[in-house]
Amino acid sequence: MLDLDRRWTRPKPTSEEVRRDLWGGVAAAIVSIVSVEVWHSGYGSPLGWNGIEAYVLFGLAGLLLGLRRRLPLVTVLLVSVLFLVIVERLEDFGTIFTIQLIEFVALYSAWAWSRSRRGLYVTSVVVLVAMFGWLTWEIVTTDLPDRPQEGLIPPYVAAIVYSVGINIVYLFGAMAWGHDAWRSARQREEIAEGAAAERRAQDRAQEAAVQAERVRIARDLHDVVAHHVSGIGVQAAGISRILQKQPDAARAALGVIERSSRQAVQQMHQLVGLLRSDRDQDERGPQPGLDELHTLATTDSGQGSTPAITFRQVGETFAVPPTVGLSLFRIAQEAVANIRRHARAVRGEVVMRFGPAQDERPAWVEVEVIDDGDGAEWPEPVAASGGFGLTGIRERAAMHGGLCEIGPRPEGGFRVRVRIPVTA
Repeated sequence: MLDLDRRWTRPKPTSEEVRRDLWGGVAAAIVSIVSVEVWHSGYGSPLGWNGIEAYVLFGLAGLLLGLRRRLPLVTVLLVSVLFLVIVERLEDFGTIFTIQLIEFVALYSAWAWSRSRRGLYVTSVVVLVAMFGWLTWEIVTTDLPDRPQEGLIPPYVAAIVYSVGINIVYLFGAMAWGHDAWRSARQREEIAEGAAAERRAQDRAQEAAVQAERVRIARDLHDVVAHHVSGIGVQAAGISRILQKQPDAARAALGVIERSSRQAVQQMHQLVGLLRSDRDQDERGPQPGLDELHTLATTDSGQGSTPAITFRQVGETFAVPPTVGLSLFRIAQEAVANIRRHARAVRGEVVMRFGPAQDERPAWVEVEVIDDGDGAEWPEPVAASGGFGLTGIRERAAMHGGLCEIGPRPEGGFRVRVRIPVTA
């Protein structure tokens, strides 16, 4: 049964589709004219007015197919008129396959491409009434040869049944096929719209996750910068009391203020461009650093659903700015969380490395998180996941001028490695 719900309006054909139709119409006209010549040469049927009428009518019918998608209803009406003119004036030529195929394609295109539901129904009724009206007239006015009955059905009845049946299949088949093409186009459009909506939702979720991580970075940096500013205030208050009596101590305090102010200014530059959320004001607490990295390790055996995470330190420790320590902790924390969520790993490892300054190269500190999972790329987080994913890790590394390596390991598993330079 046909689902005749045609409330969706099919988009107009593209310029490429219109161009193909025009070339197709020219090709159909040429084939139709050739078919007329072949039929005339084989059966000697008269060509009509001045010996060119059949060529003109068939060629015009073929050319009309060039409008089949741009003006589908006009096309099927005009082709139907030409078909009736041909079978009425050039009766022998009405059985040529080309004109019948053109009528079929025109009716198919009307149901596949019409953008007016009411116009389609009215046009289809007009075409069906005209075709079956002509068929009825032919049956009534044509005298069939008087032949003896050879089968179960009388010859006259059999001829009527055959003619009506084949026209029903021909006309309604074209309509059904065209409507099925229209429904397929609607389904493709719905699928494309759904995929586009899903991509937009994913983009919004990813943007929200990145923005949430930027807010957290802003909060973290604010806390460590506030520490420096508070220290400067305390030192400045003390200098005013000892400036005259203990000038050496005052100079030392000024040196502390100078160093703290440089660090604060550097960290404030890192803060520029990041937004702060008022709702984060309630989430105050001590900020973690490198000293807390070992807390990410677990003692699980790796036989259950949670992989075992070990911790290892390489190199001699030295003082690291609080912002660097906080960012490295957050990076390791996110990497460990993703091992548990996505890696399908049995075990993982968190490695913290310290590198001393050499020649003109500054000292550095590095955090590496590896696992023995399948090495697949982590999916970007959705807004409700609480994570910030690969984008946030790269942003944190770039914020400190560090290097970031993220990806599958040659020997299997996944690696996240971030190295940040540390200046005195």
